[in-house]
Amino acid sequence: MFVFLLPYVCASLWGHVGEEADRLKGSKKEVEYLVETAVEWGIWELPLEEYLAYRLCLVMPGDCGIEARKAQAVLLRTEMAALYEEQGENRVAVDGDGLAKFYKNAAVPTELLKESRLAVGETAGEILTYREEPIRASYFRVSNGSTRDAGDEDCPYLSAVSCEHDLEAPDCRSVVKVERKQYLEKLRTVLESGFEDDALWEEGEFSFDGSGYMTSVSYIDINGEKEKIDGETFRHLFGLASASFEMDRGEQAVFHVTGVGHGYGMSQYAAACMAEKGESYQEILAAFFFRTELANFE
Repeated sequence: MFVFLLPYVCASLWGHVGEEADRLKGSKKEVEYLVETAVEWGIWELPLEEYLAYRLCLVMPGDCGIEARKAQAVLLRTEMAALYEEQGENRVAVDGDGLAKFYKNAAVPTELLKESRLAVGETAGEILTYREEPIRASYFRVSNGSTRDAGDEDCPYLSAVSCEHDLEAPDCRSVVKVERKQYLEKLRTVLESGFEDDALWEEGEFSFDGSGYMTSVSYIDINGEKEKIDGETFRHLFGLASASFEMDRGEQAVFHVTGVGHGYGMSQYAAACMAEKGESYQEILAAFFFRTELANFE
């Protein structure tokens, strides 16, 4: 009788252990990453992948091709992955500028929103890494014919890349004119020392990197001391689309600007040209970010 009942006893004692393990395994949930953004009526909380679709519409408008849009989606997700890791949380707050309209119009998605959702969906979970860490996922609109070398040991993947087609972009070139008085006034808002007018107007020492983007400008104050302004601060001070420019001085300061954006990482216009030629988003990312790898964000 004992031999006959032994299988039943074993099943009763230990069979449920396996069932409980299976139950616990099945109940284990993947981490849900959430984004909080302030809109006019309060705080809007949404899943990361949904936020990325809306964000993609804002940073990459127009007809860029699905593969270029996928590349941008990966970069946006990489930005967020770095933010989650930095804060050690699965919920982060972001600037909600421009996002509220998607909440209001969610029932009527545009073609752009459909494409963005497709790009996000087809790259779900993918981020770009260097040595198993999320990269500095830099991107901008149009280069001056080349991206910039970051010259940073922490970001060796940000090297100069030729983008000759960018020179054909409709918004590649622009001209900004600034009156002499306004030019001097704006400079003094960011300089700490006292300066003669002529020193600011005529004697600035401009430095440019190997890709033609301004890195800094130095001025000598009334005490003979040098003070410096970095290139990005200078170009935003005068509303320049890019730090790649030539400057003429007469009655006005006239800036002849090439490119749109800071110049580091992926040129969106160049990425769109690559997509049009049939290159995949993996190839696009590899062209702009050397020795990086695609990985899943978990």
